[in-house]
Amino acid sequence: MSLLSFNSIIVPIDFSEECVGAVNTALELVNSPKQVTLVHVKCPTTYITCGTAYVQLDEAEHTKQIEEHFQQFIQNHQWQELNWTLLTGKPGEEIVSYAKEVNASLIVIPSHGYHGIKRLMLGSVAERVVRLAHCPVTVLKRREDTTHH
Repeated sequence: MSLLSFNSIIVPIDFSEECVGAVNTALELVNSPKQVTLVHVKCPTTYITCGTAYVQLDEAEHTKQIEEHFQQFIQNHQWQELNWTLLTGKPGEEIVSYAKEVNASLIVIPSHGYHGIKRLMLGSVAERVVRLAHCPVTVLKRREDTTHH
């Protein structure tokens, strides 16, 4: 057990490898896996752009597909004891709102390390969460790719 212990930790995930490290970090800070909740925020499916055409997706079907993917992700990493929830909306705002609603004591979020144009276009969910959260936020720095010199 760590010197710091938290009652409830929120870990926002997007199913990337960076998320695995964030979940493992959260698990080191709690007494029980049941104190960790994985949160994924999906965008509303009103319209998703495919090139120049707009395709309307069925919201219920989209939610079902993401829930199935979420459950498979949890099973693949043997995290069945963790809580999880699927939210819809703007990721930064939804994560912060959910953390406040459940009175989380910490949010552990990976940083994808975007910079330049990509950062400008995507914004930073981690930065938004840090600015808006009611509780402490731990942002895990992305490990640099050592395969390229």
